[in-house]
Amino acid sequence: MTLASVPIIRISRTCIALALLTFFSLPLGAAENRLVAEFWAERQPLIRPEGDYPVRREAALEQILREAQWTFSGMVYGYRFYYRPFDRARQVPEQFQLELHAEIPWGDPSLSVLTVRHADARYYAQLQYRMADFQVAWVDGWQSRAIPRSAAAGEAVLWPGLEQKRAAVEDALRMAVREHLRTISPNKPHSATGRLILTAPPRIWIDSGVYRSSVEIKVRVDEVAQYEYH
Repeated sequence: MTLASVPIIRISRTCIALALLTFFSLPLGAAENRLVAEFWAERQPLIRPEGDYPVRREAALEQILREAQWTFSGMVYGYRFYYRPFDRARQVPEQFQLELHAEIPWGDPSLSVLTVRHADARYYAQLQYRMADFQVAWVDGWQSRAIPRSAAAGEAVLWPGLEQKRAAVEDALRMAVREHLRTISPNKPHSATGRLILTAPPRIWIDSGVYRSSVEIKVRVDEVAQYEYH
């Protein structure tokens, strides 16, 4: 069996390496029951991970698989969110909470590695997730033109490690929710709750010592709570 055909569970014993990943996906319509994306991981990341350095192929592949698990979960199931805008006058700090609606389980054989290559001091891997019929139906339910789209960029410092890459994506999601709320609520709300789904894998890169990310989403706002004025 080659690594290109190994499902996610086969690499679960390797250590987790720090990696920088960038994603590209085929449109869902190109393969109605699957998502395909290419990820990349640095062999010599700026913040050294625990374990071997440069990062071994197996460790990089495990990290790529874990990132794919989280990313594809966001594209299939989406997230629930709570957002409270910053309000200087009321001395209210900004709050943003994000939770996956459901998660593709570790070891799911529907998530597999198609190809792996090494170039430019990076590991590149193309991954595929084959969706079950109920998952396709869930994703199709978000395709209505009545569900608004939003897009934004976010960032997070590199230190202390790989978790900051995901933090950069979550920051971009926060910004996308904030931008959407500005279009539907003329006054700054107390808070809002709702759901969102990734319509494409996040784009992630390093610039000036930070992870930067851009996202495209569809968003449903379930409730907007306004401040009471007396």
